[in-house]
Amino acid sequence: MTLHCSMEQDLLDAAASGRWPDRADAALRTHVASCPACADLASFAVALLEDRDAALAGAAVPSASAVWWRSQLRAREEAARLAARPLVIVQAVATGSVFAVCAALAPAASEWLRGLMTPFGAREWWTLPHELSAAWVAGTAAYTALPMLAVALWLVLAPVVVYLALDD
Repeated sequence: MTLHCSMEQDLLDAAASGRWPDRADAALRTHVASCPACADLASFAVALLEDRDAALAGAAVPSASAVWWRSQLRAREEAARLAARPLVIVQAVATGSVFAVCAALAPAASEWLRGLMTPFGAREWWTLPHELSAAWVAGTAAYTALPMLAVALWLVLAPVVVYLALDD
């Protein structure tokens, strides 16, 4: 039994063009009847092409207007994403700046934080005069607790909001 036959390509051409077996040459039909390799190839090619034709018949091709609308929608989304990039950069810089300002001012607002920063080389400008610090901390604790809580909450939630805004 031969694995390759010289008539295989002719058989494949006839099957692909839809001529097999009705409109094929008589010589090709007699060869396929006598060659077992070509007979197997013919049955396989016919089954494969019938399956392809059934898949093409069942395919739902959208209308041209739907394709155009989707492409316009995608172009708008890409343009909006491109336009939003500078805003994201500005928001990141602003977030970093606010964090830096809060970190710089926090020791002046908190006796506990000043005590924590002293072993790490806290500077003199971070401390208040001793007679003002206790009164200042006690008097402003009620006014600074809520804003400090809001800033802390914002510092925790800001990265989550940025992540959700940039998530596709």
